[in-house]
Amino acid sequence: MTATIAFDTAAVNTGQDPLVSFDQSLPRHWVHRAANTEVLVTSYGERGENAFVLGAQLPRAHALYGPVEGVHDPFLFVEAVRQAGLVVGHIGFGVPYGHQFAMDTLDYEVDCSELSLADAPAHVVLEVNCTNVKRRGKTFAGADMRVIGYRNGALLGRAMLPYYCISPAAYARLRAGAGDFADVESVVTPETDSPQRFGRSCSSDVLLAPTEEENTWLLRDGRNHPVLFDHPVDHVPGMTALEAVRQAACSVYHPHKVIPVGMESRFHHYVELGQACFVRVCEVEETGRVRIVLEQGGRTAVEVVVEVRVAGGIPTQVSG
Repeated sequence: MTATIAFDTAAVNTGQDPLVSFDQSLPRHWVHRAANTEVLVTSYGERGENAFVLGAQLPRAHALYGPVEGVHDPFLFVEAVRQAGLVVGHIGFGVPYGHQFAMDTLDYEVDCSELSLADAPAHVVLEVNCTNVKRRGKTFAGADMRVIGYRNGALLGRAMLPYYCISPAAYARLRAGAGDFADVESVVTPETDSPQRFGRSCSSDVLLAPTEEENTWLLRDGRNHPVLFDHPVDHVPGMTALEAVRQAACSVYHPHKVIPVGMESRFHHYVELGQACFVRVCEVEETGRVRIVLEQGGRTAVEVVVEVRVAGGIPTQVSG
């Protein structure tokens, strides 16, 4: 796949809705992925000023985000949204490659009835509108991105992702002293509990290791995981932090299976490699909302309220 082919699928803004294609994935460097198989976005087009339309394909099977209770994992929608933001940044706003994108908020909600598995991958249209666009001179600095996803014309989900970009020089100053991906030693953690407790079938996918405190776990080092760490970075990726949150929520309702139908996420600090990070369930509501935090160095790094749909309904007693 070449950039030339991919650009052929990017519609020119003519005042009409651009054509959405699902024929091929966009180049992986557009979405900051090393593996072609991890690219979900399939087309890009411009609808108007700061408005875009992208296509995404959600696979029926995935190495990590596999189906749950007959529906696509909502994290596939979240990952498609994340990738759409990068494409819009690079292609829509001209952010050079090598710049870093950062977020301090990621909220989403999905309709599980529109995530049902079918006999083909799910084709999703992502309508992206950017407001509060910031620039440093002529260079794009950030925006509030709002996304609405449709499948076969029906509303599938919504997401809100304010994000900003950082030049390589500014990022080097910001992350001065951060540990290197290859050199930082892993935190030694105990063997994990049964992976089924965390909604997983394979122990290598589990990010949580037990502690002596109830509903509190140590974040396991996932640097060898091909999806959670698709490529070397100097901190724990945001999607990896959210996966740890999902697994903590699964543990609350175990043995019932749960689907994370919504999240309100706040990223306060980078989660550093090689430093102990605790994943803690702080509050469980009867409605299926669970507040979970990632704490590192005595401060809250990530705070999430996750809303789950529990197979068979919300149980009257949960472990939280």
